[in-house]
Amino acid sequence: MYKIAICDDEKSSAALAAGLLEKYNNAHPRIEMSVDIFYTSLDLLEASGRHPYDIYLLDIYIDRINGIEIAESLRKTNDRASIIFMTSSNAFYKEAFRIHAAHYLEKPILESDFFDAMDRVCNVEDVHYLTVRESGEVSKVNVDDILYIESEDHYKRIVTTKKSYFVRSTMQSLSDEIDCEYFHALGVKTIINLKKVLKITKDTLTMDDGAQFSVPRGTYRSLSDLVLKYTFLDIKSKNVSTKPFEGD
Repeated sequence: MYKIAICDDEKSSAALAAGLLEKYNNAHPRIEMSVDIFYTSLDLLEASGRHPYDIYLLDIYIDRINGIEIAESLRKTNDRASIIFMTSSNAFYKEAFRIHAAHYLEKPILESDFFDAMDRVCNVEDVHYLTVRESGEVSKVNVDDILYIESEDHYKRIVTTKKSYFVRSTMQSLSDEIDCEYFHALGVKTIINLKKVLKITKDTLTMDDGAQFSVPRGTYRSLSDLVLKYTFLDIKSKNVSTKPFEGD
């Protein structure tokens, strides 16, 4: 049973979140959940003090105590709860990452994005595999385990968390087979998994295995936003002490 708290001072927004939860539960009937709705930060904190929740859906602009401050307070007594922010602004990505939010949804919230966030916090995974052929041997590689792909002439090196594969293929065919939005092309010779980025500066992007790639000129801000977005999706599998940014 997942105990879920919604906190939004706009009743229409809170009702929308509750409606999305109902749709999600209908699509996943085996997941048991109970939902409480709060319209003020104080009411939420008081109730959470008595009976902590497993999942918090928080607006950021609530009242005199904003969503970030609420999350900081909740983290002092409950560091295992999943926090999902729902907001009309993208200005709080870094603060949300700092307190280890599980997801950051921008209003108007798309049903697909909401479902994806809930899949993550409820541990509902749709495993996607890439089929690779190396030296006559066929392997199925979990796409989420791929760190990056590098082009070496007619061959491509697929580096995963466990090993690497050297296959004859094209970047386009591999990208088409992976078909995941969190894979991003750095120029024409490298594709990275945004979930596996350890750190990014204006000049350099560092992956979880320590490999470094140059940040294409003029792309730092958009690329860092993407790193933050997809880091939230995979925050539970990362080292929470990692800092993905250096500088602005």
